[in-house]
Order: sequence, then structure tokens, then C-alpha cells
Amino acid sequence: MDLYEAIEKRKSIRKFKPDTVPDTTIHKILSAGTQAPNAFNREPWEFILVKDKTLRDEIAGMRIKIPPQKVALETAPVLIVVCYNNELAEDALGSAYACIENILLALTSEGLGGVTLTFHGKNIKALLKIPDGYDVATVIPLGYPDESPEKPIRIPLDQKLHINEF
Repeated sequence: MDLYEAIEKRKSIRKFKPDTVPDTTIHKILSAGTQAPNAFNREPWEFILVKDKTLRDEIAGMRIKIPPQKVALETAPVLIVVCYNNELAEDALGSAYACIENILLALTSEGLGGVTLTFHGKNIKALLKIPDGYDVATVIPLGYPDESPEKPIRIPLDQKLHINEF
């Protein structure tokens, strides 16, 4: 799939088929993430693959009050937890999100779906044994889509583009 086609087709998927995603595909997707531009070339990202059903269910339980997110976490055969070294603060988080966008586009290119879910706080860090100095940028439930939601209509570029000043 061409890059521009992947950009146009990418949408948030929150319900997945139980089919296993091959490790080679996951590694290819994560490798795409690592090619992202990043502050001071520090590559602040780290990835945790959560394949264990019990762990996925515990993470899903943290979203009991947000049913669409809970469904995504429960039905995805794998979760990618993208962490970042918080030493560079906003620069590291911005770098992590450049990596995350590459991952999302690679998912689309591979015929997979995913969604970014933000997690903050001690619970997920304790559950996944994330060390001090690292934070969670996002959790991406991923797999083969079991839904085909409409892509939201975007505001036209000419309504967002400013030249030389706001």
C-alpha cells in the first residue's frame, strides 16, 4: 500500500478478530516506528508487547468506565505499550508520538487495525514493571479488524492553513 493511501485509510479500530498476528509482522511494524524522527536522536521509546490474556484483561479492567476502550483492549490479540524515557519531557513525548504515528500507518499498510489509548498513573506502570524514569505514551490494541467504522470527516486544509501568521 502506498503511503498516501495508508494515511487516507487509517482509522481507529476498537474491535478485533481473535486471529493471531504473526511476530514477524509485529516486528516489521515496530521497526517502522523506530524510523521516526526524534529529539536529539535519543530514540526515547521502549515497547512492551502484551500477549498474555490475563495481563490484557487486567489492563482492560482499568477502562471499565470507558466501554469502547475496554472492548478494544479485551478483543485485541496483542497490545503494544509504547513507553518513553521522560528525561527529555515534552521532547521525548513528541518523539514517542512520531514513532506511534509510524506504527499506526504500518498497521494500516499490513491490513491490521489499532487505536491509541492514553494511560497515566501508577497502576499500569506497576502491572508492567515499568521502571522509574519512563512513562506510558500510549497503549495500542491491535489485530485484524472486526469492524469497519466510518472515518471521521476532516476539516479541509484551507480552513487550517495560515501563511506567515495566524
